[in-house]
Parts: sequence; structure tokens; C-alpha cells
Amino acid sequence: MSVHSILRTMSVCVVAAGLSLMAATGAHAQTYPEEAVAKLQVSPEAVTVQVGERVPVEITPLDADGNALDDIMMRVSSRGSGAWYDSETSEVLGIVPGEELISARVRRSRRDGPGFDDVFGFVRVYVTPAPVDEIEIEPQPTIFAGTRTTLTARASSGGEPRHDAEIEWTSSDPSVLRVTAGGLAIGISPGETRVTARVGDVTGSMSMRVERDPVRGLEIEPPAQTLQVGNVTHLSATATDERGRDLGNVSTEWTLLPGPGHAHDRAFVDADGAFVAYEAGLHRVMASVGSHSAVAEIVATPRPPRHTVRLIAHGVAPAGQATTDLWVFEGQDGRDYAYTGTYSGNLMYAWDVTDPTRPMITDSLAFDGRRVNDIKINGDASVAVVTSENAANRRNGITLLNLADPAHPTRILHFTDGLTGGVHNAWIEGDLVYAVHYGTADLHIIDISDPANPRRVGRWGLDKQNKWLHDVNIEDGLAYLSYWDDGVVILDVGNGVAGGTPTDPQFVAQHKYQYQLGNDGETYGNTHHAVRYGDYVFAGDEIFGCAECLNGPRGYIHVIDVSDVRRPVEVGYYRVPEAGAHNMWAEDDKLYIGYYQAGLRVLDISGELRGDLYRQGREIGWYMTEDAEGTIPNTTDTWGAQPYKGNIFASDPNSGLWVVKLVPPDPSPVF
Repeated sequence: MSVHSILRTMSVCVVAAGLSLMAATGAHAQTYPEEAVAKLQVSPEAVTVQVGERVPVEITPLDADGNALDDIMMRVSSRGSGAWYDSETSEVLGIVPGEELISARVRRSRRDGPGFDDVFGFVRVYVTPAPVDEIEIEPQPTIFAGTRTTLTARASSGGEPRHDAEIEWTSSDPSVLRVTAGGLAIGISPGETRVTARVGDVTGSMSMRVERDPVRGLEIEPPAQTLQVGNVTHLSATATDERGRDLGNVSTEWTLLPGPGHAHDRAFVDADGAFVAYEAGLHRVMASVGSHSAVAEIVATPRPPRHTVRLIAHGVAPAGQATTDLWVFEGQDGRDYAYTGTYSGNLMYAWDVTDPTRPMITDSLAFDGRRVNDIKINGDASVAVVTSENAANRRNGITLLNLADPAHPTRILHFTDGLTGGVHNAWIEGDLVYAVHYGTADLHIIDISDPANPRRVGRWGLDKQNKWLHDVNIEDGLAYLSYWDDGVVILDVGNGVAGGTPTDPQFVAQHKYQYQLGNDGETYGNTHHAVRYGDYVFAGDEIFGCAECLNGPRGYIHVIDVSDVRRPVEVGYYRVPEAGAHNMWAEDDKLYIGYYQAGLRVLDISGELRGDLYRQGREIGWYMTEDAEGTIPNTTDTWGAQPYKGNIFASDPNSGLWVVKLVPPDPSPVF
């Protein structure tokens, strides 16, 4: 990857780059100006580190004569999430196995004109896996001779899952049960055997019993049906013995049968018989128990045509001000407003959008920070919370705004207590602000019932060192934390399911995932944003540094069933090819997604969800927020979207504020 590509990757989203900030250590932060830096000396330039371990790496700013400089503001970031640089200890921490590039940057103002002349240093990091120290096997019921089942085991290192571990399976008596190295167990004859899962010298084992196959008949219910593409149906199989008696819960294999000229991937069926079609037409599903099988036929009809997304207005911020987060609301004066942050600047803009066809900037506020990332408005639209990072005086935190005159918001105060490490995102619930603090990677809770005198009243974080918290959303007394490689963490903040209160959150559940994005062998988690709607949590990834990320980040939306909130189960996904997701909003059976390279996407999330939602045609509308006169011309970089009073508001760092409308297809017949 070229230096230019690395810079582009670093500039897109701070958290994905794993940014850490080396604060000035002397009494005077500008003893040596950044302009004096001629070189960044990195020693060593390449290191090997195990997951969870640290190795020292010194990054030293030097002047033109080779003298070391102190008190220099320097950004150190990683290309992906495989390793992180701890600026306080000058150590590299291994997080995810693979190859990582860590870069250090000092930003110098040009002496001969506007702009910057940056100085860089790089260290290549090779992260090796931590050794597996435990294998836990999922218990299996008794199986019949002639039937088969897939065995499941979880390997871990120090309590952390090892999704990359290659587990090898064996059976102590292959004449009873034969087990392939990959974990497919095949019943051979009645008897008992011991099954072992092995990773290196670490093993786990369990006893399995094979019984005589009593099955003499098998039927599927319903045997035939018609449903729409993307809608889920649940098939059930009934196995009977020689007397026609129901054998109860029997391990059943479900298989899609390809039709003439059709591939088998036109639909999806899971291990419990839940079926969803990706394409219209006839589908056949086979249930098997040993040598017995039955087939159901399902006719899938097309989904309705896509909606049209019509442009209503395009609001352009002043030159050089890349638009970040937005929040649209009705002010206490009865007019409608959109507040937007800026990426490369330190400003928040207030827009009057009462007439959505003519969004107009009414005012702006400056903050001490290089980025205004997140803006949230409280329930009665009286107070706004603006998060800030990278302040010149190192005093990051949140800023509270008075919205008595929403066209011209005024600053109440900047709150820094416990938050100086930077706040990336926040959520307001009643009189409480839930702030994502980068310095501790914990959730900090601030009482703003008296906005002029806020106070910290609670805190929650994973009890581990290697963690990275990026975002928080709250719905019905449950907080959904996007904890990067630790996935989605669910907290009770007043729901009652785990005895939590708004200021004393209690753990409910966690859903972690790692998956291979391309063919480079690396796995990723990178949970960036999560929202709850109905029985589902939609969690989006943000992946940088992968082989497929040359034109921007990747990542997709994971659909997690939380109907039993204590046992989250991933049941589907939505993945736009060659694009990466950013922020989401769920409302009225629709999911609004800002995609970096793929613009605004609107997804139908009504009913039950399973499988590949993109292939099912649940995407009902899209709009590319690109402008020929944008910062990067004709390039979309959608940050997020919010539906509001019949329109959709979206922000794009390249091109500003967009207002569009989702127009349903004309239901009238065509002659």
C-alpha cells in the first residue's frame, strides 16, 4: 500500500484506524514546534508480537540535526484493528492475528503557503495467535446408525474465542461413529464412543451414543406452499417408526435441491428448517434422516418493485468543511432544524430545514477539536450534546448547547471530567448522557438534569485490557454497545431483565463474531454501529486495511435475533458488494444505512428475517450522494441518514447535506 493510500485510510474514520494520541509531556506543550520535526525515527521498524502481548517500539521525533525533540503532538494509528500502539508505554499491543502497519504522523504547516507538510514513520507488525488453552464441545444428542450430524466446538485463549483455530476431530471407535477431521459425525452401528476435538496439545472430549435406526417414514409439513421472495417459512419434519408412531425430536438434515438449470444457492434453509427464497420460481427442499428423505416444493413469487428515491435538496457547507454526523429535529420554536458536524474542521452547523427544498445555514459554532463527530438532541429539544476529540489543550469531552433559539444555539459549558481522552459518540436518554470515552474504552454516564452543572453518575466497561468501544444506542431500557472486536454488548439500563438501572448498568448478553472478508486469510470483527428494531439488532462493521479495501473500507450488516435478549443469535446479513457500511437508523419497518462507496441504502426489515437480505431484494431504494463539485468529485461517502417528516436527510463528508424522498412504485396496472 502506498503512503497516499495509507493517508486516505487514516483519514476516513479515527476509530477504525485505532488512533492513539501522544500528548505533550512537558509543562509547555509547544517547547519545540511541530515545524522543527525533520524525521520520525522508529525503532525497531518491524516487530512480531503475540495476541495479548506487548513489545516496545520507540517513535522519536528528530530535528534536521538528528536531535530528539520533546513535547511534540503526534498521531499514531494502525491501518486495521490487528495491533494498537500504546503511547503512554511506547509499546505495540497485538490484538488480531495477521500483518499490521502502524504509522506515526506529525502535522507541520507549510512555510511557503497554505496546507500541511506531514512527516511519517512506520512500523510493520506481525501478530501471531495466542496458544489455545481450552476447547469446549457442544453436547450432541444420541444419533441413529446411518444418520449424521455436524459437531461443534469452541476453542479459546485466556477466555477469548479463537475463531481462527483449526480443530481436528477423532472418534475412539470408528466402527460405531466415524468422524471426519472437519467434524462431520456419521453413525455406523449401535454402540458408544468417545469423540475428541484437538488443537495442538489441547483437547476436549465427550461421549456419544449411536442407536439402531428406528425410522421407517418421513414427512415434511407443509409439503407445498407459495410465498414471496424474502419471506421466511418454517418447515418441520416428522419421523415415524414401523408402527407409524412419531419419534419426536430427531436430528434432521435440510438440503436445497437444485432444479433444472438452477444452482442450489437460489435460496437458504437453516439447520432448523427455516427457508427463505432469494429468487422467484420453484424451490425444492429435502429433509433427510439417515436413508429416509422427503421433499417439499415452494413457489416463490417476486417482491414488489423498488421505490424511487427522488432528490429534494442539496445543502453545501462552506468549502473545506466535510460533513459528519447529523440530527434532524423540531425546535421549540416549531421550526425544523438539522445540525451537522464537520470532519476536517472544528465546526457544527445549524440548518433551518422547515422548507426541506431549501435547507439554509443559520449559524455555526466552533469547538476546540479537530473533529465534531457526533451530535445528539434531548427529548424536548432544549439541550444538544456535541462530542469532541483531539483538542489543542488535550481537554476533550462533551459540549452542552442551549437550544432556546435553535437557529442560533449557544454554549452552556464544555464538560471534561473523566472524559479528556476524547468522546467519539454519545446517546441521550432522559436527563442522562451515555458517552463513549476513548481514553478508557468504557461507557461514562453523565447527569445533565441541570445542564449548567453536569456530573458523572456511572460507568461501565468490559473487564479486559484489549478493548475498543465505538458507539452506543439505547432502546427500551437496553443499551447496545458496539465494542469492535468484542462485538455487540447488551446492557440493562432500566429494562429490568438483569436488574440494571440507568446509572448502574448490568450485563445482559454479548454477541461476538469474526469472519474472513477476502482471500488474504485475515479475520475481522470491527463492530462499528448497532441499532435495535423489533426482535433484531442490526450491527455494522467498518473494516480498513484489507486487500479489498483499496477504494475504501468494507463491512456489512449482521442481523442478530434478540427475541431472547439473553441469547443473541445471528440469523442473516445484508452486504452491498465492494462497499462498506457506516451509520444506521431503523424506523417504520425500514433500515436506513449510510454506505461509504454505495450511498444511501433503504432496506425493508418487516417480518421475520433470515439469510442474505441483499439477494432477497429487500433493498427497496438507494441514492448516491455524489456531487461533481464535491471535495472528491463524483464520489459518494455517505456518513448516515435519518428519516424525518416524510423525507430522508443524509450527510456526506464529500458533499454536505442531502434531502431525498422515498417514493413507492405506482400500484396502478400497466396496459
